[in-house]
Amino acid sequence: MSSLKPHKRIATRTRVGAATAAVAVVMGLAPATAVAAPVNPLVELGNRLDSVSDLPANVAAPEGIKLPGGGLEVPDSISLPSSSGENTDPNAPKPTSYRPDQIARAYPSDAATDNWFYFYVVHPFVELEKSHPEVMDQNLETVVRINNAAKNDPQAQELALDDDYLDPLANISTAFGANLGQHFRDAYDEDRLPKVKALLSGNLARGGGLVSSTFFEKYVYGYDRPFVVAPERIERYYREGQDDPYSTTPSYPSGHTNKAAWTSTLLALMLPEVAPQIQARASEAGHSRLVMGVHYPLDVMGGRMMGNQAAADRWADPEFRPLIEEAMDELRTELEYRCGDTIANCVAKDTPYMSTAAAVQQYTERMTYDFKQVGPANEPVVVPKRYAGLLETRFPQLTEEQRNSILAQTAIPSGYPLDRTDGEGQHVRMNLARALAANVVVNADGSVTVTN
Repeated sequence: MSSLKPHKRIATRTRVGAATAAVAVVMGLAPATAVAAPVNPLVELGNRLDSVSDLPANVAAPEGIKLPGGGLEVPDSISLPSSSGENTDPNAPKPTSYRPDQIARAYPSDAATDNWFYFYVVHPFVELEKSHPEVMDQNLETVVRINNAAKNDPQAQELALDDDYLDPLANISTAFGANLGQHFRDAYDEDRLPKVKALLSGNLARGGGLVSSTFFEKYVYGYDRPFVVAPERIERYYREGQDDPYSTTPSYPSGHTNKAAWTSTLLALMLPEVAPQIQARASEAGHSRLVMGVHYPLDVMGGRMMGNQAAADRWADPEFRPLIEEAMDELRTELEYRCGDTIANCVAKDTPYMSTAAAVQQYTERMTYDFKQVGPANEPVVVPKRYAGLLETRFPQLTEEQRNSILAQTAIPSGYPLDRTDGEGQHVRMNLARALAANVVVNADGSVTVTN
């Protein structure tokens, strides 16, 4: 059993304004400079701004709504994971941590690339709430049904509680397969993956940016959670001695799902051999929020959309991408050493978390949660910007245009709730599990055809 532990939610923190904290990240879009210690420059930068009014002119919430004025907790310092894992084998990899100046600095992708914040990804919620009461009714009935069904399913409850309390990195690693997943957890416990930890583990995981946390969006949309709206219809599931998992913060979009999405999508870039399974496990983490009765399906769908776009922005950021590549090299080198073969061969010999076909099916079903289409069903696909990069390690030989074509061919039909009709990227339609599982033929004219 791995010793990966639940998060400790106790830390010394500095409070800054919500908008201040997010802007602080992008105010420092300058080349990295050496620092004497791993301190967080966000606090200092945040102190330069006093209120929401200090936002740059091009930073705006969607029309008709105001940014929240509450506080956001920003840690006083960043602790770099240790690389002290001992291994007496002279052939063992020699892991090293990121330099402090790689972590304790701001990156362009700490902000949403297109408009600083991620409202543009999840804002179709407003039209649903305004014009589709039948969707909002189903939104509640679906979570009640899934939550109540778990009453007599201890396994579902345990998985949901794990997904609530534990680091997503620990949970998602089960998707690697029985042996490869255990190799990962052993290496993690032995402090043999310091860069992977720094990038993807814990509340301060550097793979996430402040504006990709869902904090702003939650308070902008201000939608009450299911157990607040219908307390008599929701079963509460607890784990003795742990924190109360029933936060009364606003519901939409789901922060847990968002974090699972960007974590899984970055992991899928690192391990394309099991990418569909990784995406399916992330969809389970989102589904767990419904089991708990703390989120609606629309929350989970929005969290997935936001997290995947945040991951795409990270990979597309030429300054941040080297951190992902270094973590990828660390992870693959360590796993191949432990397995004694290439990742592909190790996966082929392993007991999979689930088949690729099952992974695609599960992910696909949870993209829409049985909602009916509320818009035109046959609209052309508009692939979101930078999404093509998410297929780059799976299809390194293809061009960006060809990878965009794969995403378009594997997308779900148009018109489902949270779909866009304004010609912009249709995040809700992007079936990453199916795209990553695609079999592709390159035609004589350079076009590609997905054959499965």
